[in-house]
Amino acid sequence: MSQGLVSRRALSSVALVLVLRVAAVWGQQSPPSQPGSSEQLEQVIVTAARVPEPEDQSFFSSTVLRRADIEARQVSSVEDLLADLAGINVDRSGGLGQQSSVFIRGADSDHTLLLIDGVRVGSATLGIAPFEIIPLEQIDHIEVVRGPRSTLYGSDAVGGVIQIFTRQAGEPGATLGGSAMTGSYDTHELTGYAAARGRAAWGSVSGDVLTTAGIAACLPSAVAGCFDPAAPQLPDGHQNRSGSLSVGAQLTGQLTASADVLYTHGWTAFDGAGFDDRLDFQEKVFSAHLDQALGSSWHLKLMAGRDADDERDFLDPTPVGTFDTVRNSASVQADGKLGAALRLISGVDYEDVHVDSDTPFAVTSRTTRAGFGELHADLGGWSALAGARYEDNEQFGAHWTENLGLSRRLGEGVRFILTWGTAFRAPTFDELYFPGFGNPNLKPETSQSWETGLEGAGGALRWSVHAYQTTIDEEISIDPLTFLPLNINRSRIRGVEVQGDWRGADWVVGGQLTGLEPLNVSAGAGYDDLLPRRPQQSASLTVRRLLRAAAAGGAAGSVGVVARWEGRRYDDLANTLPMGGYLTVDLLTQWRLARDWTLEAKAANVFDRSYQTAAYYAQPGRSYGVTIRYRSSLQ
Repeated sequence: MSQGLVSRRALSSVALVLVLRVAAVWGQQSPPSQPGSSEQLEQVIVTAARVPEPEDQSFFSSTVLRRADIEARQVSSVEDLLADLAGINVDRSGGLGQQSSVFIRGADSDHTLLLIDGVRVGSATLGIAPFEIIPLEQIDHIEVVRGPRSTLYGSDAVGGVIQIFTRQAGEPGATLGGSAMTGSYDTHELTGYAAARGRAAWGSVSGDVLTTAGIAACLPSAVAGCFDPAAPQLPDGHQNRSGSLSVGAQLTGQLTASADVLYTHGWTAFDGAGFDDRLDFQEKVFSAHLDQALGSSWHLKLMAGRDADDERDFLDPTPVGTFDTVRNSASVQADGKLGAALRLISGVDYEDVHVDSDTPFAVTSRTTRAGFGELHADLGGWSALAGARYEDNEQFGAHWTENLGLSRRLGEGVRFILTWGTAFRAPTFDELYFPGFGNPNLKPETSQSWETGLEGAGGALRWSVHAYQTTIDEEISIDPLTFLPLNINRSRIRGVEVQGDWRGADWVVGGQLTGLEPLNVSAGAGYDDLLPRRPQQSASLTVRRLLRAAAAGGAAGSVGVVARWEGRRYDDLANTLPMGGYLTVDLLTQWRLARDWTLEAKAANVFDRSYQTAAYYAQPGRSYGVTIRYRSSLQ
């Protein structure tokens, strides 16, 4: 096995492991009114149907995290933010900046599709999205959709879709802001942004610098996973410098144009053979959009996107690998009403992927073309959904995916949902062709999912109960004997999620309880083992107390606690390497110092719990952080 692959696996703790975490639901906040603001985002979600629709009408379990939610949680990474959500589990190979994998409802990490401003993002060689290098301070809001969405998005959307929208100018007038943070492990962050919105044009720009000395990722007792357990156990630092730009204009009364750019680059150290083992990364995401209204009820949307994912690996400090991926994509979408009760969403997608590496891959490019259509019917108290997608993959041929949905209003604020859907995932270039590791005989993975749920909202209380089953055929995993990728034939994942949140005048309480049965049910395998890194039980709770200034009578701050618990699970497919369960508790507070100034403070993992989400890799212990934020609006 080559040094390049060894270093990548040392950083990633094996790219093909399977995981799930489910965690706390943050209380919903009061909705705003301007386009792109938190009020509108609380009512509308885009990712579930590729068009804006009210959250309480979506057929798929979804969560929207607004800018206020991101700042209130006081974490330094996207994966730590997502770990609070039901249906999501995160594993990370060490501290901040180390390779992370995000899993939805027990599906593998490469079954989670990541979009940034509509563009598919991630390495085509490694196959997992780079959540650990996406800067939180460049994010306007995040939409999470659970369940198969290959009908609209194609390959990889087996467990669900996460879409990140970069910072935008939401309010009329000009806005200036920034923040400064300092915390444990010599962690520091400086941010700044400016935005302006006029009657016919808008724009925003932001920048961020994040550095940390980090923790020693590999545990001293490690015998696998790390590159060299005998090497010095040094802290693994991380630096991330990033910027984003968003501009748009109302060209005519019917035509809108916009463009978004996200750029991030830096380095991450990892435990290897020497004192200066690291990878340098760079992510460049560009998207351009045209939205043409066709009459009063139809829209034509054009999108062009490009994602460049670059990685350079170094071992003390010899260059050992270059892995650059470029994804060029385009789509044309038409959506509108066919009648009073019918709405059609249809379009065509195109993607061209190229790999440039000093590792000799047998194949270095792949093109896909697809057409899709989805019908939504609103029949009084009933709603129905039917969709299909035809996708032609240059390497693996044609694939059809379909989905059906039915919902029924059961009185005021209560809704019953039943959905069925199929999905697929094409193997990555690493899985197929990496020298000494790839398996060119791998087949695409296919899945079939059922879900039923009840959702309710009334007054200050929102709640939901969802039960689901996903069967994955030809799932790709790591052979516990040869450590090579293989199709394990079949896995079956069953789960139940109970969620609820309540918001009173002075309190916000939210939480979730999850049961999961993720099994390898391959015929003739000789065992019914649990799939790796999936806890069978988990629970979480968030409690916040809103504090009010006596003079003004308005909210002046808050104190809160976030608790997450996960049960034990195994790190390997053969179930020979158990990892214990754990509970973490975070304490958080915010206080408005003046009209434009806010102070935040946190104590994370206050009980200093030692735990692992990937075998042999440590997680941060008790830590602290203080942030001061400035925000001023000029109308």
